[in-house]
Amino acid sequence: MRPRLSGKRYLFTCFVFFFAIGCSATRREESSERFKKLARQDPPTVDVANLKTLSSIIQELATKQIVYLGEEHDKFSHHLVQLEILRTLHRDNPKTAVGMEMFERPFQRAVDDYVGGAVDERAFLKRSEYFKRWNIDYHLYKPILDYARDKRLPVVALNARREIVDKVAKSGLDALSKAERNEIPANLDFSDQEYRARLKEIFAEHKGSGEKNLEFFYQAQILWDETMAESIDQFLKKNPDYRMIVLAGSGHLQYASGIPKRSFRRNGFSYGVVLNDAEIKPRIADFIVFPEAVAVPSTPKIGVVVEEQNQQLRVKGFAKESLAEKAGFKAGDILESIDGERLSSSDDLQIALFYKKAGETVTIRGRRAEQELEFRIKLP
Repeated sequence: MRPRLSGKRYLFTCFVFFFAIGCSATRREESSERFKKLARQDPPTVDVANLKTLSSIIQELATKQIVYLGEEHDKFSHHLVQLEILRTLHRDNPKTAVGMEMFERPFQRAVDDYVGGAVDERAFLKRSEYFKRWNIDYHLYKPILDYARDKRLPVVALNARREIVDKVAKSGLDALSKAERNEIPANLDFSDQEYRARLKEIFAEHKGSGEKNLEFFYQAQILWDETMAESIDQFLKKNPDYRMIVLAGSGHLQYASGIPKRSFRRNGFSYGVVLNDAEIKPRIADFIVFPEAVAVPSTPKIGVVVEEQNQQLRVKGFAKESLAEKAGFKAGDILESIDGERLSSSDDLQIALFYKKAGETVTIRGRRAEQELEFRIKLP
């Protein structure tokens, strides 16, 4: 015999019962809608039985005059893929040039002198202002630049001067002076609305993006892309028998919206786009490579924030768990040398540390007012 329910308990039980039925029906409706949406999308699939290898796609890329190789800047595996494609295509065609987002156009002479053998690596890093303007661990790019120098391959500095891009991002194109306008391409194409929509999504994800101006952000991105496209075009029109391998962040290459279409608009040269570890979406690239992760030797850090004043390097602050702070340095101190190498700029500090190895002990000399300082730091 079933227990009798009071009125309230009966109503509650019925409510739960019918709520469960209602929820079940709602879930079925939602599942049905999701299925219909999935069916309408007809999502891309990968035929695992017919996966291509890196060597096989390189054969297809050999038919293109421009090959764009995308990267996440801090992934060494992406740079090793770039290097392998560069080596193979160079063997196929000795007249191969490398275009690099990592270097700005005003520093082309510094790049030329290095790959041409006129200066050593230290001078190159200093003169190109690599650490000030790119500041991604140079170990990531060193094998590529070493190869270009060894084979005497032209390396083209593609990028716009950082001060100009930053100014546009902050205040827009109208804020540029006449002299600054002379540094940028004459024709900037803002008509790609799909690209604008993707950039709008990226803009919205940044913390504090509401305080910035989306239009200025979009102008800066287009200026960036158009400058690199123009740099590619100028080199290839002067050297039409060359193939160019372009190394740039994936965001400049996806869907060909950033650099590739803008270069094609100028010259009509055939091109291919290769991305690394990208999401598989229709038209995002010609090929996507999924390399295994590889560790890269990293430059030791001492955890100090510096600023340049009158050719002196002043300590502005410290990173968390700073070795420099633990050694005894304080904000306001002047850093003068590392193991006898004079420090007058942040580049000097970065370059000095680049050639040090983990576990080494370095001697850093400095000054606090009239007091001379000397601290020994064991690098991590």
